[in-house]
Amino acid sequence: MTDFDVAVIGSGFAGLTAAITARAEGASVIVLEGSGELGGSSRLSGGKLMGACTRLQREAGIEDDPEDMYRFYMGLNRFRLEPSVVRTLCERSGATIDWLQDIGVAFDSRVMTSGEERAARMHITVGEGMAVSQTLVSEAKRIGVEFALGMKVDRLLVEGGEVVGLAVGADTLSVGAVIMATGGFAANRELVSKHLPLLANEDWYWYIGAATSDGSAFELGAQVDAQVVGGGRATRLITPNFGNVLEGGYLPGWLVIVNGEGRRFYDETSSYSVTQPIMEGQRAPVFAVFDEESKNSSSPDTVEATKKVSVGKRDGRAQKWVKTMLDEMVGRGKVLKADSLEQLATLMGVPEQRLLGTIEEYNHDVTAGQDSHYRKRADVLRKVQTPPFYATELRMAHVALTAVGLRIDSQARVLADSGAAVPGLFAAGECTGGVVGDVYVGSGNSITSAFVFGRVAGSGAATWARPDIPSASSREMDMRS
Repeated sequence: MTDFDVAVIGSGFAGLTAAITARAEGASVIVLEGSGELGGSSRLSGGKLMGACTRLQREAGIEDDPEDMYRFYMGLNRFRLEPSVVRTLCERSGATIDWLQDIGVAFDSRVMTSGEERAARMHITVGEGMAVSQTLVSEAKRIGVEFALGMKVDRLLVEGGEVVGLAVGADTLSVGAVIMATGGFAANRELVSKHLPLLANEDWYWYIGAATSDGSAFELGAQVDAQVVGGGRATRLITPNFGNVLEGGYLPGWLVIVNGEGRRFYDETSSYSVTQPIMEGQRAPVFAVFDEESKNSSSPDTVEATKKVSVGKRDGRAQKWVKTMLDEMVGRGKVLKADSLEQLATLMGVPEQRLLGTIEEYNHDVTAGQDSHYRKRADVLRKVQTPPFYATELRMAHVALTAVGLRIDSQARVLADSGAAVPGLFAAGECTGGVVGDVYVGSGNSITSAFVFGRVAGSGAATWARPDIPSASSREMDMRS
């Protein structure tokens, strides 16, 4: 006799979705959260989702196809992900967003293009992650999901190779199935150094998430010999060293970005889905260059207008690329200032003639109304000609999420080192690896993964724990074979 049919470890989007799904299919469910509040890092997110063939797309007259989303997703990641897992993500993304609407999550009527995809797939929730989390918690409580706060699970209970419960210190809980939704590990610098070597010695490091993202999934997974995949993968945002200022991954278009050779190397308004791999191939240091006129005319409204993507929402958080912030950073030595471009090149430590040639060519393109090299939008082009001139170093140092974790299959089952599914153990969200790849595919990639595989895990766990439930037993589940 078990205490609960299903236990969910973690209360972020993946965990709450899994709990709601399992409970809706008739299983008794408890969610164990290690901290004193529900929501995890998910509640701090922007609450955007990526999906194909949604109700909102149809209402907006947008034609889309999960197969196109799949091909785009796999192609951008050079097919270095498991096709079955990515196909599940893409094929179920639309229905999952519709389901969120059905349980009360509010969405903006706009569906936008956030990355380089051909169809608009970014769905914008109203109230961002906090509002979404509150809606999920309310729905979970309404249908009878139980919660236990301050319960950090430290081990799984295993009998005959099957997960049959979990423990918090001396307290144990007998369950039919366990769903791990413990989040990422970006708040644990020791694990960051181990799994993300490019960030091991990064002194600008800042994690955009909760302190609870401590990587507990690795220790729990090791108890059942679970595979760990995705080494080196994380979504990193390009940022100056202005402190922990959250502004998102899109830069204002009037910046001219050059590498350590003093040359431009991409369209400065590119989405962060492609900026990260481009940046990783550059000679450091990388600098953003601008002039006095651009600085003085920069305000929140003008900055937003020159970004590739802007949903038009600012909630009072400090802005990086505005005059007041830039003047402050000049005073603090974070932004270099010079009376001439020659002097600026010296301060930057880049070849003078290359920087001068780069700016001369760029200014010529501004006059012509066309970026002849990188095809940046003409309406955001501004000359760099009014002294004094400025430059600030940029690094991929702010981490939005980690993508190294437990390997799952298309049914959200955790896979052991042998390749077999671990009986009774499922996982979803940021604690998994192999779903988010080397390239982050548009705004909402990871959140959509959390919701999609949260639903898959919830259904699978309910079926495993309660094969007698008619709504669940009709689904294929061959883990026992």
